[in-house]
Amino acid sequence: MTPDQAEGFHRQGLIAAQAGRLDEALALIAQAITANPGVAAWWANYGLVLESKGDALGAAQAYAGALNLDGGLALAMDGLLAMAQGLRDAGRADLAEGCYRRALALDPAAVTATANAGVLLRAQGRRDEAAVLYRRAAALEPDNWIHPYNLGNALAELDRLGAAEAAFRAALVLDPARAEALANRATRALALQGRLGEALTAVERALRLHPGADSLHTARLYLMQFDPARSMAQVAQAHADWGARYPDRVAASVAPPAPKLRVGYVSPDFRAHPVGFFLEPVLAAHDRESVEVVCYANTANPDWKTERLRALADGWVWTAGLSDAELTARIRADNIHILVDLAGHTFGNRLGVFAQRAAPVQATWAGYVGTTGLPAMDYLISDSRQSPPGADGWAIEGIVRMPDAYVPWGPPEDAPPVAPPPMRTNGFPTFGSLNALPKLNPAVAALWSRLLVAVPDARLLLRAPGLDDPEQRARALALFADAGADPARILLRGGAPHREFLGGYGDIDVALDPFPYSGGLTTLEALWMGVPVVTLGGDRFCARHAVTHLTSAGLSALAVDGEAAYVAMAAALVSDPDGLADLRAGLRDRLRASPALDGIRFTRALEAAFAAMWQRAAAGQGRASFALNFD
Repeated sequence: MTPDQAEGFHRQGLIAAQAGRLDEALALIAQAITANPGVAAWWANYGLVLESKGDALGAAQAYAGALNLDGGLALAMDGLLAMAQGLRDAGRADLAEGCYRRALALDPAAVTATANAGVLLRAQGRRDEAAVLYRRAAALEPDNWIHPYNLGNALAELDRLGAAEAAFRAALVLDPARAEALANRATRALALQGRLGEALTAVERALRLHPGADSLHTARLYLMQFDPARSMAQVAQAHADWGARYPDRVAASVAPPAPKLRVGYVSPDFRAHPVGFFLEPVLAAHDRESVEVVCYANTANPDWKTERLRALADGWVWTAGLSDAELTARIRADNIHILVDLAGHTFGNRLGVFAQRAAPVQATWAGYVGTTGLPAMDYLISDSRQSPPGADGWAIEGIVRMPDAYVPWGPPEDAPPVAPPPMRTNGFPTFGSLNALPKLNPAVAALWSRLLVAVPDARLLLRAPGLDDPEQRARALALFADAGADPARILLRGGAPHREFLGGYGDIDVALDPFPYSGGLTTLEALWMGVPVVTLGGDRFCARHAVTHLTSAGLSALAVDGEAAYVAMAAALVSDPDGLADLRAGLRDRLRASPALDGIRFTRALEAAFAAMWQRAAAGQGRASFALNFD
C-alpha cells in the first residue's frame, strides 16, 4: 500500500467516525496504521474513536502509541489524561495510574498529570506518595493555589496537622479568599489540633467574605457542636437559619406501594469510619424481599471497609465526579423511595442533593449529631436517649425514635483480648480517653484535672492522632497546666494502626467521656476492650452518644448527672480494684447480649421505620415524630 493509499484509508475512517459508523472507522484507520505505523496522529485518532466506543483501555493504549512517536502531540497527551480520568471514574485505578505514569514518563513537567496522579494516589490511601506529587506540582506551577490545598488535605489525613495548616496557609497566600482553603484550614487543621476557638473565628471571618459558601456554613455548624459555650438553642437556631436558605421543593410523586422499597444511602464515609462500622450490620441484615439498597458513595479515599460495604449493596454509584444536579437526576432515575443522608454537615456531604428533594422521603441518620436544619429533610433517625422528651424542638425534621440505640455496631474482628486492669501492675490507677483532639477543651481539661486531685496517685492517658506532634503535645499539656494539673501526670500518645490503637485500652482502667461532644464509636470500642466509661451527658444530640451505648449495655449508672457525680463515679470505680476487674472481665459479654450488637433486630426496626415513613408520604401526610415499639 502506498503512503497516499494509507492516508486515504485514514481520511475515510475520519469520515465514517463523523457519521457515527465507529466500527467501520476503526477498521479503516487500522488499515492505515498497519500500512504505516509511524504516524502519531493516526494513532491519536484511533484512540479518539475507541474512546467514543467506551473502550477506555484501548484508547489509552492508542494514545500511548501516539506519544511514543511524538511526545509533543498535544491531542494524544490530552486524550491520555482524559482516559486516566475516565478509568479512575470507572473504578480502574490501576489502569488510570498507568496512564498518568506514561504521561509523566513522556513529560516529567506535565503539571496536570502530576497533580491528578496525586489525587488518584490519595484516593487509594497512598497519601505519602500523593504528597510528593502535590509538592512537585506546586514547584512546577507555583502560582496555583490548588496544589498546596491538595497537599494540606493529604497531610491532614496523615495526621501531620501542623504541616497541613502550613499548606492551607500557603494556598491562602496565593488566593486569600478561596472558600475551600478557608474551610479546610479550619476543620481539617485548626479544629483537629484542638484549636476550636481559632477554627470558629476563622470560619466566621471567612463567611463575611463568602456569605453564600455552603462549605463554610457547614464547617461552622459542625464546629459549633464541639463548643461548650454555645447553647443548644443557639446551635439549633444556626442550623435553622442555614436551612431557611433552601425552601423545600415539591416532593417527587409517590407511587403506589412497590413490592420493594428502594432505599438510597448517601455518604462520603463508606470506609473505616464510624459511619462504615454502623452501616455494615444494616447492609448485611436488610431483608432483600422487601428492601433494595443503593449506596451513593462520595468517598474520596476508599479502603478495605469500602469493599465490604460495596459487596453488601444491591447497587453502588461513585458520586465524587457528579454535580448536585447530576446526582439528583441519577437518584430520581434510580426511582429511590427513601434517601438517607449519612453525613449531615461533615466534610464531603451532599446536602445540596437533599435540598433539591431528590427522593419523595428523605432522612438523616448516623453521620451527624442532630438536625441538618434542611426543610427538605423529613426525618432524623434517633432513639429516646439520644433525643429525650423535649428534643423535638431542636430539630427541623420529625424525630424517629428507634426502640433501642440509634445505631447498631459490629465489634472489630482484629481486636486484641481484654487485658487485666493495669492498676494491679502499675500500683496506681490510670484514667484515659482515646477521643479525637477537637473534643478536648478547657472545660473538659478542668473536670479531668479535678479528678486527678480527687485521686492523687492517678495518671491520665490521652491518645489521639496528632498527639505525636510536639506542637500538639505542648498545646494539650498547656490545657491541663492552666487547669492546675501536674503535666507530669498526663501521658500522651499519638495515632496508631487500629489494632494497636485498641490495644492501648490495656493501659487504661477507666475511660473518661468528653463533653459536649461525647464518644460514639470510641465508647463502644472502650467497652469492648473491657474499659468502663463515665459520661456526663447533656442536652444536645452529640453529648449523648455514650448515654445511649451505656444504657444498651445495662450500665446506665455510669451516665451521671453533674460534674461532682462524674468525679465521684470515676474515683469510686478505681477505689474497688476487685469490682473493677470483675466488671472489666464481663463487659464483652454485656455488649454481646445488648441491642447494640444485634444488627438484625436493629435493621428490622429500621425497615419498619422506613415503611412508616413511606406510608405517611403515600397518604399525603407530612413529617411527624414517632417512636417504634419493636418487641
